Amino acid sequence: MNIFPAALLLLLTSAASAQWKIVDSSPAADPSSPLIYERKTVSRTGETGFFSAKRIDLVWFNASTHTFRVIDNGGGTPLFPDLVTAMRENNCLAGVNGGFFLKNDAPSGLMISAGNETGKFGTGGLLSGVLLSSGNINPYLLRRAEYSGSKYKPTDLIQAGPFLVDQGAKVKGLSPNNSRRRSIVIHDGGKWFGIGLTDSLSLDQLGEILATPGFSPARKIHRALNLDGGTSSGFYLNRGEMLEPIHVEPFKKVRNFVGIVPRG
Repeated sequence: MNIFPAALLLLLTSAASAQWKIVDSSPAADPSSPLIYERKTVSRTGETGFFSAKRIDLVWFNASTHTFRVIDNGGGTPLFPDLVTAMRENNCLAGVNGGFFLKNDAPSGLMISAGNETGKFGTGGLLSGVLLSSGNINPYLLRRAEYSGSKYKPTDLIQAGPFLVDQGAKVKGLSPNNSRRRSIVIHDGGKWFGIGLTDSLSLDQLGEILATPGFSPARKIHRALNLDGGTSSGFYLNRGEMLEPIHVEPFKKVRNFVGIVPRG
């Protein structure tokens, strides 16, 4: 008996069921805002039910007018009571939680906030990416091997990882386990950078979604970096005077935040 047709049909069916359906659910935006807000609703083809659809919120900014700011939340007692306060007191239009940290609240890897260094430049998969602002002007999203302190002269920096997307393709070897809320940083390869928050997804799922052609038609995602996730994940967006801010607070105290500010 020739079982090849049946096996091929099963393979094709499995591939089709694994495809993602991506719907743009972005609300109306304030035309005066310098930021571009996108909300995506994603689901697996063939899946149904209340929890089958996942939300991904993204905020894009142009590097010619804005950049990243790393906000130190202090070790021990937090310097800010919540994400909203941290953003507002540091003149950030939007922001997310930042990188990983240790049990003693020390940052995992190097952190630079307002020119002040804490921790050491580290290695490992969770520190494979470097997010920085050079002289509080140009933002960068780099591989660890691409970074040089003497070259970039950062005033703001965190290490995080793993990379989810690089060169427009999903990074190989991402874990399919441990679905959880995720915070991310993205770059289109040119002038546009962004931050985001997702509903519960695995690293492998999120990498696949972000690398999907047409996920963000106006700005294809060239690189995407995972930040600290799960209970650390938070998101803030000031949508202007006429609209309520979008705000998702981390469930626990975090060591740092990443904000979007006008270039100095």
